[in-house]
Amino acid sequence: MLKKKGLDGIAIVDHNNVAGGLKGFEIAKEMKDFVVIPGIEISSAEGHILALNVKENIPKKLSVEETVEKIINLGGIPILPHPYRIISGLGEKNAGKFTGIEVFNSRSMEWENKKAESLAKKLDIGKTGGSDAHSANEVGYGITEFNLNSFRIDDLLQEIEKKRTKGYGILSPKNVIIRQHVKSLRLWVKRGRV
Repeated sequence: MLKKKGLDGIAIVDHNNVAGGLKGFEIAKEMKDFVVIPGIEISSAEGHILALNVKENIPKKLSVEETVEKIINLGGIPILPHPYRIISGLGEKNAGKFTGIEVFNSRSMEWENKKAESLAKKLDIGKTGGSDAHSANEVGYGITEFNLNSFRIDDLLQEIEKKRTKGYGILSPKNVIIRQHVKSLRLWVKRGRV
């Protein structure tokens, strides 16, 4: 299905759990010309943080500094996702600690993505795009484009580090975005930051 959508790979970053990413990583080993980057979307004490190429769970509710340090110590790279999302975004305060910024998130508002793109340019750091897919039919809405013909994870991550990627895509339908924002708000009220 993913190759039919024109994708050469995917990063699987479930909330606070690497199991899905690891399963996808194992499946991709049997595929030709397709890569799965395992990772995790961590709920830090201040907001969400993406960890690419991480194969172990990282505790939630740690500070941004502690979370980023753990990601790097595990051989991954930290990406700042949806920085301007009201409830789960980190904003600009710690943006300089990251290897890259998600400049396009298909579940974010257009203004949030534009502001994230401006922040990445200002800080001169790597750019990524993500679908933030919560179902299979949403995969591929957000794209990270690599100007590289490699299926090695290390090569791809170096391209982000070297600031040679771009993020773009199409927004999820408005009802999906609104539903996600309402769900996040409910979870936040129920248990604190999501």
